Amino acid sequence: MLMRRRTDGSVRVGDRVVAVKPIGDIPEGMEGRVKVIDGFGWVRYWVAWDNGEWMGSVDSASVVRADRLEQWRAEQEAAQQAAAERAEHAAAGAATANGDGDGDAAGGGADSRVPEHLLERSRQARARKAAQAAG
Repeated sequence: MLMRRRTDGSVRVGDRVVAVKPIGDIPEGMEGRVKVIDGFGWVRYWVAWDNGEWMGSVDSASVVRADRLEQWRAEQEAAQQAAAERAEHAAAGAATANGDGDGDAAGGGADSRVPEHLLERSRQARARKAAQAAG
Protein backbone atom coordinates (compact mmCIF):
# COMPACT_ATOMS: atom_id res chain seq x y z
CA MET A 1 0.00 0.00 0.00
CA LEU A 2 1.43 3.37 -1.04
CA MET A 3 1.23 6.07 1.66
CA ARG A 4 1.06 9.67 0.48
CA ARG A 5 2.86 12.36 2.34
CA ARG A 6 0.63 14.99 3.95
CA THR A 7 1.22 18.61 3.07
CA ASP A 8 -1.89 20.19 4.59
CA GLY A 9 -0.73 20.25 8.22
CA SER A 10 -3.54 18.00 9.41
CA VAL A 11 -3.01 16.06 12.62
CA ARG A 12 -3.61 12.32 12.80
CA VAL A 13 -3.65 9.81 15.61
CA GLY A 14 -0.07 9.03 16.65
CA ASP A 15 1.39 12.35 15.48
CA ARG A 16 3.76 14.32 17.71
CA VAL A 17 2.31 17.75 18.53
CA VAL A 18 3.57 20.87 20.30
CA ALA A 19 1.42 23.17 22.45
CA VAL A 20 1.56 26.61 20.83
CA LYS A 21 -0.16 28.26 23.80
CA PRO A 22 -0.64 27.26 27.44
CA ILE A 23 -3.40 24.66 27.88
CA GLY A 24 -4.39 24.32 31.51
CA ASP A 25 -1.27 23.06 33.33
CA ILE A 26 0.54 22.33 30.06
CA PRO A 27 3.03 25.12 29.20
CA GLU A 28 3.63 26.43 25.72
CA GLY A 29 6.24 24.34 23.92
CA MET A 30 5.40 21.01 25.65
CA GLU A 31 5.33 18.06 23.26
CA GLY A 32 2.93 15.15 23.27
CA ARG A 33 1.39 12.44 21.13
CA VAL A 34 -2.19 12.51 19.79
CA LYS A 35 -4.17 9.48 20.98
CA VAL A 36 -7.75 10.29 19.88
CA ILE A 37 -9.33 12.82 17.50
CA ASP A 38 -12.92 13.96 18.08
CA GLY A 39 -15.27 16.34 16.37
CA PHE A 40 -16.54 17.44 13.00
CA GLY A 41 -16.88 21.23 12.95
CA TRP A 42 -14.71 21.72 16.05
CA VAL A 43 -11.79 19.31 15.99
CA ARG A 44 -10.23 18.47 19.36
CA TYR A 45 -7.69 15.94 20.52
CA TRP A 46 -6.79 13.65 23.39
CA VAL A 47 -3.07 14.18 23.91
CA ALA A 48 -0.61 12.20 26.03
CA TRP A 49 1.94 14.87 27.02
CA ASP A 50 5.62 14.10 27.58
CA ASN A 51 5.27 14.89 31.29
CA GLY A 52 2.92 11.89 31.65
CA GLU A 53 -0.31 13.88 31.80
CA TRP A 54 -3.25 13.11 29.49
CA MET A 55 -5.62 15.83 28.42
CA GLY A 56 -8.84 15.66 26.40
CA SER A 57 -10.66 18.37 24.44
CA VAL A 58 -7.46 20.06 23.30
CA ASP A 59 -8.49 22.54 20.62
CA SER A 60 -6.88 22.23 17.20
CA ALA A 61 -5.76 25.88 17.44
CA SER A 62 -3.73 25.05 20.56
CA VAL A 63 -1.42 22.45 19.03
CA VAL A 64 0.65 22.09 15.87
CA ARG A 65 2.34 19.03 14.45
CA ALA A 66 5.94 19.01 15.68
CA ASP A 67 7.33 18.85 12.15
CA ARG A 68 5.33 21.96 11.15
CA LEU A 69 6.25 24.16 14.13
CA GLU A 70 8.74 26.39 12.29
CA GLN A 71 6.33 26.87 9.38
CA TRP A 72 3.52 27.72 11.84
CA ARG A 73 5.74 30.32 13.56
CA ALA A 74 6.61 31.90 10.20
CA GLU A 75 2.91 32.06 9.27
CA GLN A 76 2.04 33.67 12.62
CA GLU A 77 4.79 36.27 12.21
CA ALA A 78 3.62 37.09 8.69
CA ALA A 79 0.03 37.43 9.92
CA GLN A 80 1.12 39.80 12.71
CA GLN A 81 3.09 41.94 10.26
CA ALA A 82 0.13 42.09 7.89
CA ALA A 83 -2.18 43.10 10.75
CA ALA A 84 0.24 45.83 11.83
CA GLU A 85 0.43 47.15 8.26
CA ARG A 86 -3.38 47.16 7.97
CA ALA A 87 -3.66 49.04 11.28
CA GLU A 88 -1.03 51.54 10.17
CA HIS A 89 -2.82 52.04 6.84
CA ALA A 90 -6.17 52.45 8.60
CA ALA A 91 -4.69 55.03 11.00
CA ALA A 92 -3.24 56.99 8.08
CA GLY A 93 -6.59 56.84 6.28
CA ALA A 94 -8.43 58.01 9.40
CA ALA A 95 -6.05 60.97 9.78
CA THR A 96 -6.73 62.02 6.18
CA ALA A 97 -10.49 61.58 6.57
CA ASN A 98 -10.52 63.64 9.79
CA GLY A 99 -8.74 66.51 8.09
CA ASP A 100 -5.46 65.90 9.92
CA GLY A 101 -3.71 64.98 6.70
CA ASP A 102 -3.40 66.69 3.36
CA GLY A 103 -6.86 67.68 2.18
CA ASP A 104 -5.76 67.44 -1.43
CA ALA A 105 -4.63 63.81 -1.16
CA ALA A 106 -5.43 61.69 -4.18
CA GLY A 107 -8.40 59.41 -3.59
CA GLY A 108 -9.61 61.44 -0.61
CA GLY A 109 -13.21 61.06 -1.67
CA ALA A 110 -13.01 57.29 -1.99
CA ASP A 111 -11.36 56.83 1.42
CA SER A 112 -13.71 59.15 3.29
CA ARG A 113 -16.83 58.26 1.27
CA VAL A 114 -17.45 61.95 0.66
CA PRO A 115 -18.37 62.70 -2.95
CA GLU A 116 -15.58 64.41 -4.87
CA HIS A 117 -17.76 67.39 -5.87
CA LEU A 118 -18.34 68.22 -2.19
CA LEU A 119 -14.62 67.97 -1.46
CA GLU A 120 -13.94 70.35 -4.34
CA ARG A 121 -16.57 72.78 -3.03
CA SER A 122 -14.78 72.71 0.35
CA ARG A 123 -11.40 73.39 -1.26
CA GLN A 124 -12.84 76.39 -3.10
CA ALA A 125 -14.44 77.76 0.09
CA ARG A 126 -11.13 77.45 1.99
CA ALA A 127 -9.37 79.24 -0.86
CA ARG A 128 -11.96 82.08 -0.75
CA LYS A 129 -11.58 82.46 3.02
CA ALA A 130 -7.79 82.51 2.74
CA ALA A 131 -8.03 85.20 0.03
CA GLN A 132 -10.39 87.32 2.20
CA ALA A 133 -8.11 87.00 5.23
CA ALA A 134 -5.08 88.00 3.16
CA GLY A 135 -6.69 90.80 1.45
